[in-house]
Amino acid sequence: MTQITQVSDHEQEIIVQLRALSPEHQRAVIDLIGALQVPATPQKSQPELEDDNADIKIGLYQVLGKSELTFEHEGQVIYPLIAEAFNQGKKVVVSFDNVQLITWSFVTKAIGQLYEHFSESQIQSCLQLVDITEEDLEFVYHVMETKREFLINPEKFRQPMSDEQLEELRRKNPDNPILQVVGMFKDDPTFDDMLAYIAEYRRELDEEYFRQIDAEEVGN
Repeated sequence: MTQITQVSDHEQEIIVQLRALSPEHQRAVIDLIGALQVPATPQKSQPELEDDNADIKIGLYQVLGKSELTFEHEGQVIYPLIAEAFNQGKKVVVSFDNVQLITWSFVTKAIGQLYEHFSESQIQSCLQLVDITEEDLEFVYHVMETKREFLINPEKFRQPMSDEQLEELRRKNPDNPILQVVGMFKDDPTFDDMLAYIAEYRRELDEEYFRQIDAEEVGN
């Protein structure tokens, strides 16, 4: 599996073109990338029974048909599969086999979202991640922990990042292109308008995406 702190070629091209992003709007870069990509229809592969105890195995590559899992709408395909199994009292085994790239946005939506509806004890006892390197597993756990902390104290995460904090992130992640352009849009008076446009466009794409899924289910 490749380094999950890397971005895809399409992401990097857009990031370079943007040139800058204010600390409080870092996530907007990923939102913009997601808005510019039309969601692909997921594969029809269904979760498998893992063993005689009826545990559920979800292969990310098999379900989504992609080795690079980058956007929130892809994570939103995976989350209901896990949540449904949890609601049935089953354990879930999520396989990262053949997955080469995952991002913060995908993991937050697919797995981190569980903290909004399930207890920490259930998540720990009923969720198993397999076919994943130790480094990548550490990343996923970090995303999950951040989501859990956000739900406890959201104001902590809404505070602007200081210049010192940004420089520390850059030092620890010298190869991350996002961090190299952060901060250059902070004085742009039109940036909030761009964020509003991104949010609206993402909403339209999400609606169209799920309409396609509904239409396929009706057709079957």
